[in-house]
Amino acid sequence: MRTARAFTLVELLVVLAVVGVLLALLLPAVQQVREAARRVQCTNNLKQLALAAWSYHESHGTFPPGLNQFEVPSPPRFRGTSLLTFLLPHLEEGSLLAGWNYADPLSNSEGGPGARSARVLSALLCPSDQIEDNPVAVGAEYYGMTSYGGNGGTRSYYPDSATCDGMFHTTGPASHPRPNQQPVKSSMVVDGTSHTFLFGERRHDDPNLETFAAVSWAESLRYLGRWPAIGGRKRIADVTMSAFAPINYQIPFDFERRQEAQPPLTSSRDFEVFEDRRKCAFGSNHTGGANFALVDGSVRLVIAALPWETLRALCTRDGGEIVQQ
Repeated sequence: MRTARAFTLVELLVVLAVVGVLLALLLPAVQQVREAARRVQCTNNLKQLALAAWSYHESHGTFPPGLNQFEVPSPPRFRGTSLLTFLLPHLEEGSLLAGWNYADPLSNSEGGPGARSARVLSALLCPSDQIEDNPVAVGAEYYGMTSYGGNGGTRSYYPDSATCDGMFHTTGPASHPRPNQQPVKSSMVVDGTSHTFLFGERRHDDPNLETFAAVSWAESLRYLGRWPAIGGRKRIADVTMSAFAPINYQIPFDFERRQEAQPPLTSSRDFEVFEDRRKCAFGSNHTGGANFALVDGSVRLVIAALPWETLRALCTRDGGEIVQQ
């Protein structure tokens, strides 16, 4: 009677080693396929945003405001309606906008996680973006998050320093840096629609910045990118970015190494310029760069190593810099 021959320990170890090698070869390929699928989804999202912006333009004669703001006596004193809120009907989310309170925008955040402002919209999210909480709780209010923002030009934040030379900025009686700024028309894109950014991606991870947020020197990125951008003077940073920092800019030191800054940081006020740059920065977790939608509706991956002066040229609508890509 024959008996089955068992594997020896050596043979088993050889098999395990071969399987390990095969997995090591296979996993990067699987990850590349997954990332390619995420990039396709992100590209499609930006394409839809560009089409929605043009649909809005056809209906209103301008692109939507970045953030249309007015002032009230009680905090938050500055309240308004964001770029992405205006685009909801053009993104097949008109039902969410039905009943939206424009006179008192803060009321749209009432209702906890079920509030209108808390809606999580897949069309506004890049699958590669690392968003810690969505919706995010800000006190008793809840807000859905977005991975995308409109092109705010040379500088989009801090509001008093905004250049308003891109495609989106604050408008209305409480706009900054000047009151009653108006939204952008297509005729104002003198540099050409194929040479000017319309939307781009935001990257939500920055470990160094979070060390400053932990000591209240900065706002955590987990709160940045609320698509309704309802209450607060600074909320234009939720829905716009700009060329004030290079693509994928991150804080170059943590709180413990703050003396490496030139000049060294001694207070949260000293850190403001670094926080402003980070809030303005386009970026993504895609390999090589970030996706952008141009005003002509095309979408392309722009390398993270793009020269800063070229980024500035692509972010201004009438700067006279025609960039050949």
